[in-house]
Amino acid sequence: MGKRKTVWPTDREIRLRFMLFAVINAATVQDVCAEVLLPAHKLLSESPNETQLLAALGEILATEEMEGFRFTPGSEADELMQTLQISIP
Repeated sequence: MGKRKTVWPTDREIRLRFMLFAVINAATVQDVCAEVLLPAHKLLSESPNETQLLAALGEILATEEMEGFRFTPGSEADELMQTLQISIP
């Protein structure tokens, strides 16, 4: 019987997971509809790749309720969001 190789998430994927969790929490407070939040929340329980995490972040941040959302200026999360600004609307 062959062993399955464990694929560990990268540091960037781990950071994106935490950021997605924080964005989901903020979006819940801002009354973003469940149709947007539930798939993103489900994604956290799976093993998403960077592209999936970015897509989920982008979908939530594109909602009207999240317009102008920003992490604390100067924080690591804010800096990463600024570098990803090209990918996320």
